[in-house]
Amino acid sequence: MDRLIVIMSKKIFYICIILLYSSTIISQNTIEYQKEKLPQEHLFLHVNGNLFLTGESLYYTIYCLDAKKNTPSLLSKIAYVELINSDQKSISKQKINLKKGIGFSDLFLSSSIKTGTYKLISYTQWMRNEQRFFEENIYVVNPFADKLEHVKTLDSINTKKAYTFKNTQFLKPKTDKNTYSKREKIKLFFNTENIENISISVKKTNEIELPTTPKTSFLEANSIKNNKISKTFYIPEFRGELIQGKISSSNNLEVGNKNIAISFGGENSLTKIVTTNKNGIFYFSIDKPYSANEVVVEVLDNNQYTISLNEDKGLHITFSNFDKLELTEALRIYIKEQSKYIQIENAYNSVKQSSYSKENKNKPVFYDNSNTTTYVLDDFKRFKTIKEVAVEILKDVWIVNENNEQRFRLRDVDLVSEKNLETLLIVDGFIINNHSDFISFDALKIKTIKVIQEKYFFGNKLYQGIIDIKTFDKNYQNKSKKSQKFSLLKPEQEKNYYHPNYEVLKNKNIPDFRTQLLWLPKINKSTKEIFFYSSDIVGKFKVEIQGYTKSGQPIFEEHFFTVK
Repeated sequence: MDRLIVIMSKKIFYICIILLYSSTIISQNTIEYQKEKLPQEHLFLHVNGNLFLTGESLYYTIYCLDAKKNTPSLLSKIAYVELINSDQKSISKQKINLKKGIGFSDLFLSSSIKTGTYKLISYTQWMRNEQRFFEENIYVVNPFADKLEHVKTLDSINTKKAYTFKNTQFLKPKTDKNTYSKREKIKLFFNTENIENISISVKKTNEIELPTTPKTSFLEANSIKNNKISKTFYIPEFRGELIQGKISSSNNLEVGNKNIAISFGGENSLTKIVTTNKNGIFYFSIDKPYSANEVVVEVLDNNQYTISLNEDKGLHITFSNFDKLELTEALRIYIKEQSKYIQIENAYNSVKQSSYSKENKNKPVFYDNSNTTTYVLDDFKRFKTIKEVAVEILKDVWIVNENNEQRFRLRDVDLVSEKNLETLLIVDGFIINNHSDFISFDALKIKTIKVIQEKYFFGNKLYQGIIDIKTFDKNYQNKSKKSQKFSLLKPEQEKNYYHPNYEVLKNKNIPDFRTQLLWLPKINKSTKEIFFYSSDIVGKFKVEIQGYTKSGQPIFEEHFFTVK
């Protein structure tokens, strides 16, 4: 955190002012948005093409930049990517983690998508205050469900201009040869001096020219915005994913200064507590990976409240210029060949899958693991009930009856127990406010119990220690009637994209009909060369490199080679 403040001292100063007064600002729902006084950002997407058939994947890298310097933006940690159809409906939406202004993922185009022209848009929450976003035309053909309008001549589509970048000369990419055989090793060399970030796509070319969004530079690509500035103020997600909600009461109960807990179950469990403002509004900033698609939110109070989470409905913008996709002879041939390749590749998908990047698992979110006592229950005589486990195994832990409820009690490190303080009980990442809901659980399903005897402030509440329980299946269901479940759009997990290495591949009899030979969404700055392999497809292939230099200059460079 200190390092982040040093790097972004001026920017964080303004952001902290916004957050300090967020309760007032949000309750008014509008602010006088002063662009010149606050840091701004824009973003650009490197996409592996703009013509796709269903069954293919659209790969992209997000570059989020400081709007003034055109250098990596350290402001937003989350970006959003949507695919919009001509009916102005979002048919796919993804949430992407940004690390030092860079993020990447892919979008699989399923057979449920209709043939047509789509808008690929991307933005951050902070950019929404100006309704600023990235936009690109994407053309999708579903060869099994829709028919395109036939055009007799090829010239009709060639009259439409296909916009491209102005080729730069920073990297000067080249391959070790100009012509290769099938499944031959290809070496790609380039100069990364003074380069900040780049991404690389190697894909078979086609003779089809389709209109794309004009983009001669990063600045022009990110100048798209509404004339009207948004009246709703969007807080930047500068620490991580921001989850906003509100509590209300039908009995006119006080909604301010209430502790709200959010719990993510599953392999990467996550637990946080925050406090509502005077209007009952709360914010959770999530900066850790989690695996659950559902979260449990609960008011840690004896009274009953209704909880709601803000639903993000995306940009409030009407898109135009959905250029019509027409069937030319070149497109007909392309569809016929490409659909055959896709079917063969998808048939062998199980042995060609991309792998997910490793994430930190099961690390405590808020307490120091060095101060815990861990009980692996298989190391002891197994008991069926929680009460027996507490009595026979757990040291300085017992269960009492209070106000018709059973509760865990825990002695502090000085062997003192304060009755006025509750013990925090967490099971598979879920905070259990009413301990009676868990006391009847089958103890044979418990794997480990961690006991922290020190007092802990969690949110603004002081607890007499923590009992953190993990089951074997890591899927305990919170039974509290006061908790509510919500489905979330969670950030996409990073992937290591599949590329065969025929020097070590054991089964070389598997067909290889890849038209996308390589997709590297992020390159190490020290990289001087990379290698990959051609497939069983012959033709002309294009190496496309995009990114930017350390001084913020955009990079677009191409290199071509042939496979015979």
